[in-house]
Amino acid sequence: MKIRKIIGRWTKREESALSHQFHGKSADDRFRGLRRSERNEAKLFILAFAPAILTTPFIGKWSDASFLGKSIMVASGLWMIGVLLVGGYLLFRSIYRTTHK
Repeated sequence: MKIRKIIGRWTKREESALSHQFHGKSADDRFRGLRRSERNEAKLFILAFAPAILTTPFIGKWSDASFLGKSIMVASGLWMIGVLLVGGYLLFRSIYRTTHK
């Protein structure tokens, strides 16, 4: 549940940043919205790749890994794909909502 709340907050921040980026009154407002949007996307990628980055030094290569190591690799891969798909969907939904207001 906490991850859902975190991603919901990031989505609201992304929509706010995109609103500033597309509908800002001055160039400074638009660039500020762009910087906020880039920070939100970076948080998404950190969330997606963190399990893989944290477990890679302990597991090694696929061929040398035990059953537990292979299952951790598969779980972190599925996590990464899931976060990127859901995050990508939310990002493009935010862009669509912001540009059509």
